[in-house]
Amino acid sequence: MSHSTAGTQGPPPVSRRTEIAVYGVGAFSTTMHFMAVTIVPLWVVGLDLSPFLLGIVLGCRPAMSLFLSIHIGALMDKVGGRRVMLFFAILGTVTPFLYPAMPWVWAVILLQMLWGLADSMGWLGAQTLIGQHMQGRTVYAGRLSVVSRIGNVIGPPAVGGLWDAAGPWAAFGLAGVWGLGAIVCALMLPRGGGSSSKATDDAAVEAPKAGWLHLLVPDPSDYVATFRLLALPTVAITAAIGMMVHLGNNIQSSFYVVWLNQSGIPGTLIGLLFSLSSITAGIGPLLAAPLSRYIRPYWLLWWVVWLAIVLIAITPVLGVFTMFAAILLLRTLLNGIHQPLVITLMLCTAGRGSEGKAIGLRATANRITSIGAPVLMGAIAQVVGIEVSFYILGVLATLSMWAIAVWMTRHPEIHDNVADR
Repeated sequence: MSHSTAGTQGPPPVSRRTEIAVYGVGAFSTTMHFMAVTIVPLWVVGLDLSPFLLGIVLGCRPAMSLFLSIHIGALMDKVGGRRVMLFFAILGTVTPFLYPAMPWVWAVILLQMLWGLADSMGWLGAQTLIGQHMQGRTVYAGRLSVVSRIGNVIGPPAVGGLWDAAGPWAAFGLAGVWGLGAIVCALMLPRGGGSSSKATDDAAVEAPKAGWLHLLVPDPSDYVATFRLLALPTVAITAAIGMMVHLGNNIQSSFYVVWLNQSGIPGTLIGLLFSLSSITAGIGPLLAAPLSRYIRPYWLLWWVVWLAIVLIAITPVLGVFTMFAAILLLRTLLNGIHQPLVITLMLCTAGRGSEGKAIGLRATANRITSIGAPVLMGAIAQVVGIEVSFYILGVLATLSMWAIAVWMTRHPEIHDNVADR
């Protein structure tokens, strides 16, 4: 195939300011998430709630993002990412200060949903901005994934230590102050939709005419247009594989920890285990772009996701800390490879002007799995025990992945125009 001279010159360079702004939005948003999951349970326990209410308070965090991810993604396509990210950065900065000021269960539930929406949309927005300002390239998505891992390392110990030293006001205050970084990064973003999307540019020109009310009122036509993207095999397959990733991740964040504890692994070593895994999770994204030059991106994504699921499913046979550590480090390395790949494939196959809708669709699918996976495993464990539930979920996930593989072989066109990403 011949290439034009313009084509051989490659995509235009991305300014350092834009890179810093996009990575900053992602990093500050994800760090606030890890701060929240550390101090909110500590705060809620002090409210002396029943187990049922405790479960509702801790589980309601993704509720609003489940229903609004598509709306916010479509809004970014219409008015550009800067205004939307600024709104949610401000929301994420203000909300933490309200927790200690409003110690009532109904208020905490509302604040949980608002804060969860703010940090979720910050991460959704950062992914969308990769498409709008960085041509949806894997190398930039990989850098975003690496920088965003900062939250796994510094967020929980920072707010946890401040909680022990100075109490709730100080801990939630630090989380709120941290949100100022997201505001600064949002202000640094370029106006308009970026070079990769003329449709978004045109919409952004009209943005001043759009009021802030558009942030709050979903447009049903956006949902119809977004779900129509599933008619594209590229988008549907990417979303399906992404859902399988969250099946494994939610097992790891729930019953995996329970199994470690039942295996006699103390809390200190469990914390060390997750801290070490953050390192390999940060290395994985750097490998995505080089590996995709030798392995077709869709098959690379399929293999790393399936292997990561297998590694979490064999947890009960490991037995000793060194094996738990070795397998978890390998699993998080594979997960790190997957993240920029799934972002890039979703962006570059959805089409120009639909970056936000595509990421919103992905986020919605992921939220469904995040809510359903622990419930499914809990139901299975209730009948056959936790150990067997790992194996059953592994088998069900493997069958699903094989079905996706057959789907991929029937649509060889999905591999076109993604190799250079």
